[in-house]
Amino acid sequence: MCYTESISTLSDNDVSPIREIFHREVIWVVGLALVIGGVGLGVPDGVPASASLALALGGPAFYDAPAAATPSYAYAAAPRAVAEPKSEDIKPLFIGESGAAVGAAEPASNVIPLRHGLKKYKVQDGDTLSGIAAGFGISLNTITWANPETRTAALHPGQELTILPVTGFLYTLEEGDTLEDLAARYGVSEALIIKYNPTYPALLASPGEQLVLPHAEPVNTWAYLQSAAQRLPKLDDYFALPARGWNWGKLHYDNAVDIAAKCGDPVYAAAEGIVEEESSGNYWNEGYGNYVVVRHANGTETKYAHTLKNLVSVGDYVLQGEEIALIGNTGNVSGPTGCHLHFEVHGAQNPFAAP
Repeated sequence: MCYTESISTLSDNDVSPIREIFHREVIWVVGLALVIGGVGLGVPDGVPASASLALALGGPAFYDAPAAATPSYAYAAAPRAVAEPKSEDIKPLFIGESGAAVGAAEPASNVIPLRHGLKKYKVQDGDTLSGIAAGFGISLNTITWANPETRTAALHPGQELTILPVTGFLYTLEEGDTLEDLAARYGVSEALIIKYNPTYPALLASPGEQLVLPHAEPVNTWAYLQSAAQRLPKLDDYFALPARGWNWGKLHYDNAVDIAAKCGDPVYAAAEGIVEEESSGNYWNEGYGNYVVVRHANGTETKYAHTLKNLVSVGDYVLQGEEIALIGNTGNVSGPTGCHLHFEVHGAQNPFAAP
């Protein structure tokens, strides 16, 4: 019998060795292509790729599955674990009803409860007045009214600040003050005053004591600022006028006066010292705009704000009368041109404030 005859006479159930080898090679190639190409093969989730190929090629006979196969849903991706922060990294600010510092860097050590919700807060490294006010849920003015020294000197770690339980101010009682009079004068209900001053009868009977006037502000803010400034040392001969122009002379927040001049006119160091801060990027900077801060040998500081251009850098030593900046109108300014110098003195009276 010739070879062709032998092939033709094979029954449907008979496969020649050559054909069997050929079929297996084709199946392996196709199966491998399907696996590499990512085509679904209808195999259980989680089965390895090599096993998928075996199943595709020859069914279960080619793949020894585990005796008790795990259901496919068990192979779903587990939720990604999120690492919890370390306890020492958790440093929220402040205060519970008891007056204790909740989760502070040094729990309760930076807050000292006083009477009726008043507290003493110990300034931490990196604190700012606005940050402290926000942390206690009161206004920035509430902080500065209760701590007038903060208007004229920078914060330093360890400094203690009086903190009110509510936005408002501490009123120093005078002879003859009554609950009714205070409520009418400052537009606060008697019930609200009593809420924050439960021992008010004893306080009213003691002139010189202080009570909290919630959601109120000093009637005469100018007089209040003057009173705070007068408690600072007077060093009139130490500072020179920092700009040539019109000195308005009116003392305002942060122990400052405004000197109007033309934009581009020079700004001079009021006293010799080292440049401690300098910002020249035309940022808002809480309304200051561009500014320079100089620390002087006697511990005072001067601040020159709204500048057009600064001519010094942090660490520079400057002499009294040395040109350090140009007058500008950056930050929070007003008027036709806005060109002026905002000049602050920290740690002493501002000698250029009108009496």
